[in-house]
This record gives sequence, structure tokens and C-alpha cells, in this order.
Amino acid sequence: MPEQLPVKLRPDLRPDNFDLVEAVRLVQLARNALQASTLKLDDAGYVCEALGNLYADCAGLIADWAGRTPKSIPDYIVRAAVEYRHRHGRSY
Repeated sequence: MPEQLPVKLRPDLRPDNFDLVEAVRLVQLARNALQASTLKLDDAGYVCEALGNLYADCAGLIADWAGRTPKSIPDYIVRAAVEYRHRHGRSY
């Protein structure tokens, strides 16, 4: 019996071996580490666009493997995020 994955995969990506299970877990670990480092850098006042892109790519892989499609972000949330960053002296 295959090991239970922490993310539900699409039917065409069912794991039949340990390597796939390990790969999914490593990508999830990378996503979590990238998010944590992005937040710590942001709290310190630094912005690393490449780090944010790596996080987005990892999160996108996991979402794709799970069969999820991204939802569009409502415009009012985008405006609120931009306003928050400007008030706290951060820019894009």
C-alpha cells in the first residue's frame, strides 16, 4: 500500500513508488522554507523578488499536482496590500 501523501494528487499522478512521495514532500518543504525566509526578509525591510518567484513556482507545482487552479485575487485586496506596504515604507 503506498504511503499517504500530505497533498491529494490528481488521479493521473498517483504514487506507485516511494520516490514520487518523497519528491512531493521535498517540494512542500521547499515551499514552506521559501515562504518563511520571504516573510523574515520582509519583516527586516528587505525584498527579494527571486525568492518570491521561487515560492510562487513551488506553490504552483503543488497546486497543479493537486489539480487546483489559481483563483484571481479581488482588486480590493490588491489595493489594500499596496496601501499597507506604502504605509510601512515598503515598495514593490
